[in-house]
Amino acid sequence: MRARRVPTLLLTFVLPAFAGVCGGSGGDKPPTYSPVSATVAGTIYTLQLGDLKMVVDGARGARITEFSLFQKNALVTRDQNSSNYGSTYWPSPQSSWCTAGGGCWPPPAAVDSQAYTGTIDDALNSIQLTSAAASIGGIAESAITVSKTLTPAPDSGAIDVTYTLTNTSPTVAVSVAPWQISRVAPGGLTLFGAGSVPVTYTSDSDPTFVLSEGAGDVWYASAAVNHNSKAFADGTGWLAQVTPDRLLLVQSYTDIAATDAAPGEAEIEVFTNGDYVEIEDQGALTTVAPGATLTWTVRWKLRRAPGGTPAAGDGQLAALVSATLAE
Repeated sequence: MRARRVPTLLLTFVLPAFAGVCGGSGGDKPPTYSPVSATVAGTIYTLQLGDLKMVVDGARGARITEFSLFQKNALVTRDQNSSNYGSTYWPSPQSSWCTAGGGCWPPPAAVDSQAYTGTIDDALNSIQLTSAAASIGGIAESAITVSKTLTPAPDSGAIDVTYTLTNTSPTVAVSVAPWQISRVAPGGLTLFGAGSVPVTYTSDSDPTFVLSEGAGDVWYASAAVNHNSKAFADGTGWLAQVTPDRLLLVQSYTDIAATDAAPGEAEIEVFTNGDYVEIEDQGALTTVAPGATLTWTVRWKLRRAPGGTPAAGDGQLAALVSATLAE
């Protein structure tokens, strides 16, 4: 969410219109979601559903490093200059990570970047990875672990990612919300259902960083920025991204009311520094008693976006997302 380097300006990406709402075009073969397999090689765990694949790096925070269709990855991959790649999970709000109560960075290392232990359930073809104990810096004597379970849903062409935060402290309750952060390439299009409150921005956001409404949804057409920029929004339980490689990534979860978000946060947040875009979804703020758990599931789907990257406000794309959510 907070990059440590300011990128050079990006070349402008032109967003052409497209025709049709089918999942492919021309001679594209339709994807299949079987056979299903769960495998591990060293610390790299892979869940494969036919042409759909999710890869998790157990050595680096159980980060989702790949979500691909026909070997095209929808996520930003790791490079030597940045630890901000793939998809991860944080406890929200960010202000709880340190005693200062603001500007807290980095996230708890045991949750975000350190090794998880993993197991595979061969009967279910599911993968579970669990973190070491972590403390939330702004909550004295707190202790939590996080587990991530990947479960195939081949009938829906989907993978369910279930995050479970366990309060391992014997005495201290924690008030947190679940928070998923996925990094995607610039030059694409972000969209989500319009919620009940207007979009807001951090005060230092670039003036070119603007989300707009159209066809009942909220849209961000990626554009060059000179510095970190972030928006906060209420949504309707889903978040989608069209990548420059003609992939439509759809993430869905239980919708929350705007008033249920963690302090200083929102159900949906969009961040960019120019090098990548973060699409972020959050669940409801919950008080987790000692020994209790907070469980939250996000369903991941990946489809083709026909005819290239569509334009913001396109009703045909909104219809495609609705059809994908219903599958």
